Amino acid sequence: MERVKILFLLIFFVSGLNATKIDGALEDSLIVQALLSEDDANYPRSQEIFLELYKNTGKLEYLIQASKEAMMYSGGEIEVIGKLKEYLQKQNNLKNLTPARMLIALYVKMGDLKQAEKYANLYLSKSDDIDDITLLATIKSEVGEYKEALRYFKKAYKVKRDDKILMEMVSILEKKLHKEKRAIKLLRKHIRKNPDASVAIYFKLIELYAKRKNFKQILKIYKDLYKRDPQKYFFKKIVSLSLYTNDTKGLIKFLEQNKGDEGLLYMLYKDENRFDKAIKLAQKRFQETKDPKWLAEKAILIYESAYQKRNITPKTLRTFQKLFEKALKMGVKEPLYLNYYGYILIDHDLNIEKGIKLVKEALKVKPHNSYYLDSLAWGLYKLGKCKEAYKIMKKVIAEEGVLKENEMKTHWESIRECNKRIDNSSDMF
Repeated sequence: MERVKILFLLIFFVSGLNATKIDGALEDSLIVQALLSEDDANYPRSQEIFLELYKNTGKLEYLIQASKEAMMYSGGEIEVIGKLKEYLQKQNNLKNLTPARMLIALYVKMGDLKQAEKYANLYLSKSDDIDDITLLATIKSEVGEYKEALRYFKKAYKVKRDDKILMEMVSILEKKLHKEKRAIKLLRKHIRKNPDASVAIYFKLIELYAKRKNFKQILKIYKDLYKRDPQKYFFKKIVSLSLYTNDTKGLIKFLEQNKGDEGLLYMLYKDENRFDKAIKLAQKRFQETKDPKWLAEKAILIYESAYQKRNITPKTLRTFQKLFEKALKMGVKEPLYLNYYGYILIDHDLNIEKGIKLVKEALKVKPHNSYYLDSLAWGLYKLGKCKEAYKIMKKVIAEEGVLKENEMKTHWESIRECNKRIDNSSDMF
């Protein structure tokens, strides 16, 4: 029913024009036949009727419609092209560019780009219509006139700052003229003036920066994208690029402003020795999760902060012990925490026997861990069991080779000297 309405509206409109060689009734009848043929996808017949209408009435709209039908199938272009050229040659001052556009489109359809360019130069080069300028630019690009194509795309871009036009310009600059810097400059300027540009524009700039290995700029772009749309993908890219470029401070700032990975933020606080912030975050995580490991983490941070300041006081050690004891009661069993607590109990003579017991628990899980073995040896040394400590440290040296940790070196020297003294005293008897 809707199709019928459109047909009658068109008939009404066209029949209102003055027919020249056929009467109104016949003209209306031919229009209906042409449109019904088009509706049945019989484009050759529809084109034939519209050309007949054009020949008998001289009305441009029939020629244009015939041109549109010729665009729909192969083989009907030549006759329409001839009629279009005849029409254009008769015009002294062409105001309606539609016939020229159809002529150019038909040549493009046929693959005759030289003719398409010829008529585009003739009729479209002075047009201010963005579609005309873009068509001319596209044809110039297709025939390999890239500088001219760029000139016309720029002209179109001034009329409308369209993302698609921009991408055409960037493509020519990058791939045809090999001027990546200019392409990058163009993209950056567009984004600065149009922050809501399509994501494709941002990704194109990322692609160009990646070719130049400019990861800092890529990181900045991902941060801008995340502000627009906080997607997990952008978040992960920001994290990975920040770590790759060693931008720890920048990543910390980003994570503080955009909650999403408190575990990573905590690790970064520790790596950067930002103990106050790390302690607060550990307390927050404990309150939220009730996981006792965060009590152990908090205890370690309190101790490490005091150690760095060379200010390990009895109060610090009491707080440390209290937190660790609570963590143990709540079920902390990770060997890392057992060894750490055990070692501090040993090293500060707080409870050497208990310290050794905790270290041995850790060694049940990781029997060859050099740090845990060193802790055990140090505890045995503190109890005067130098022979046993010596044997264990020999295992550490066999595992590590050259000792790199200063504490391990100190322990080894002390244990070795103790062992020598025992051996010497044995030789005296």
